[in-house]
Amino acid sequence: MGLFYNNNEAGSGVAKRGKQKKPFFRFWEMFANKFWTFFKINLIYVLFCLPIVTFGPATAAMTALMRNIYLERPQFVFHDFWQAFKKNFKQSFVIGLMDIWFIVMAVFSFFFFTSNMNDTDKPYWLYYAMVMAVEIVILLMNFYIFPQIVALNLRLPQILKNSFILAFLNIKGNLITLAAFLVYIALLGMFFFPLVFLIPLLPIAWLSFLAMFTSYPAIQKFIINPFYEQQGLKNPELPDYDDDDEEVLFEDRGGEEAPMKIKKQDRGGKVIK
Repeated sequence: MGLFYNNNEAGSGVAKRGKQKKPFFRFWEMFANKFWTFFKINLIYVLFCLPIVTFGPATAAMTALMRNIYLERPQFVFHDFWQAFKKNFKQSFVIGLMDIWFIVMAVFSFFFFTSNMNDTDKPYWLYYAMVMAVEIVILLMNFYIFPQIVALNLRLPQILKNSFILAFLNIKGNLITLAAFLVYIALLGMFFFPLVFLIPLLPIAWLSFLAMFTSYPAIQKFIINPFYEQQGLKNPELPDYDDDDEEVLFEDRGGEEAPMKIKKQDRGGKVIK
């Protein structure tokens, strides 16, 4: 053991709570730790989406698992997926039907407007741009709709209103997630047949985790945290949550003390002070 550290010098101890990593490094650390779990979630999600009309509840269930991963909560993948699927079925079913309709309209608009783009009688490029702007806003709203369904006890109109506002508030996070989704859609359009066979394994769960990682902090900041602050409480989901109301008799200063030099013994076996 002496090859790896000095036995004659004490360490600085273990800190009570480690410093929170920056979001970029935390994302990749969590992504690496849950890499194989994402494959499981992706496969279960695709299987539950096969009836098509269950797209919404399946997305809500996957979102619930991603929220647990983001909050670093333990979970049993299939059990928790099934429980979230049933618990959030009503609201997510309605959203799922709406999303399917918007997806169909987006595909139809693409083929219709691109085939008539050369017609100079009508500004089809302007119509297409307007339709795509609406579709993008709806996609951004979805980043917040499903996390609110699984995390908050709100009526659907309130969720939609909050999601519309957050689609314009969390600009940085939205741009990151939107870019990832658009790149995937572009790749799917260019390499449809190779990628379509990979959908059961990846990368839907990856995109879902990215959406959760960039959107849920905004939900906490603008919705969850203000609610607890009005109650005079701290949000228990936050990593720095601590019970400051209790009287502290002894404070754990682990990690703050300086390394201590331990003097070597002399030949007689005595410790030199």
